Amino acid sequence: MAWMKRLGLAMLLAWPAVFARPAAAKPDEEKAPTLEGLFLDFSKTQLGTLSSHEAKKKYLYTIQLEKSRMMHRLLRTVYENAYDLYKEGDFDGSRELTAKILSMDPGFQDAAILHRASVELDGAPKPGLSERRLVEDRFEEGMTLYRQGRLVEATQRWEEATKLSPGNLKARYWLRKARGELADEHFRRGQRAYQLHRLRESLDQWYSALVLNPKYPRLMGTIARVESELRRQEANDKLQQALALYGQGQSASALKLLDEVLRIEPGEAKAQKLINEIRLEIASQHVAEGRNQYKERQYKQAVDSWNKAVDYGYDPRRANVLIARAKEQMQRESEARRRKAEQAKRDAEEEEQRKKDEEERKKQEEADKAKAEAAAASAPGDVQVQGAGTAADENKKNAVRHWQQGLVAYQRNDYAKARDEWRLCVQFDPTNSDCSAGLQRIDQTYGGAQ
Repeated sequence: MAWMKRLGLAMLLAWPAVFARPAAAKPDEEKAPTLEGLFLDFSKTQLGTLSSHEAKKKYLYTIQLEKSRMMHRLLRTVYENAYDLYKEGDFDGSRELTAKILSMDPGFQDAAILHRASVELDGAPKPGLSERRLVEDRFEEGMTLYRQGRLVEATQRWEEATKLSPGNLKARYWLRKARGELADEHFRRGQRAYQLHRLRESLDQWYSALVLNPKYPRLMGTIARVESELRRQEANDKLQQALALYGQGQSASALKLLDEVLRIEPGEAKAQKLINEIRLEIASQHVAEGRNQYKERQYKQAVDSWNKAVDYGYDPRRANVLIARAKEQMQRESEARRRKAEQAKRDAEEEEQRKKDEEERKKQEEADKAKAEAAAASAPGDVQVQGAGTAADENKKNAVRHWQQGLVAYQRNDYAKARDEWRLCVQFDPTNSDCSAGLQRIDQTYGGAQ
């Protein structure tokens, strides 16, 4: 029967290892679900999406806590079965199971006690007699230690005796008595520490007394009163530190300390009043900073400063007025910059066109001048060849003269005189194409007759 129990418990012990170290799946096989995976899948259907980092940390902590509880329940079940093997005299089986328990949880004190006893009794010829003798030895060791005033060690021996033999009334009595005496000692130490105003030390001593004797008379009320006193003391210390920082101009650091004060003592009126003052001061600083940034045309920075002021308690309606004004000014300046850029582009295009027109005009004038000079140079020869004295020759001379005079006036930008001279030129010689071309250019460029 015992070997079947050990086999079943060995399989049970293998169960948490499956969740703790999931085996690698083969390429064509799916991985076995882990405990974390099962909890996370459950969260998708029940808890929704966990977005914040803090929420994820808390949720994973909950998973680990639940795993710890499951493991504790499992190990407690295995311990009970190991204890059954121990009582049946199967010390070897008890030793194996308790060794496995301790490998998974070295702090399992009951398993450690049972393991030591199983090791000592392993191979005993008469298990029942040997077990009773072991318990009696533990009890006597405890008595010896107790007489020597070594109460802590004595309670350890009697605790082992009661764990190995819960029905041992002597061990239970002396264990309770020793624990009571230890609790009294911790209580006295706590009183001495309290008289020296070492509140935290006194609380540590009293909590130790409460662990040894959960029904210690009136101790819970004393602990509650001193804890309240300790909170007030810690809150006052932090309040003084915050006042010092505030006096040094470190408003943000002072505000953090004051928040801690309110976490310790939510009803601390001085801390709340100082928090309101500091927040109002910081808000005013952000408002002033935003106004300076607005004057320097740093509108985005000004909006950020005013939003920070709202975070510290500034009136949102007044902040919205300032923010709206900054955004409106940003829009106006942006529109003005756009119009200025467009005007600059148009001016550049017009200037470029004017330069091109001027270059074309200069080229045309140079060509006209060269043509006039060539005509003037050839005119005397033509007249001599054709003979002087004829009316036709005289008209052509007059036409050339008026052409030259008109060209000089054109080059001086006297376009009216140039038009008059070239008209006379055409009257004297209607066939003179230069004069006709000059008149046509003036009419196209500067309009009709003036």
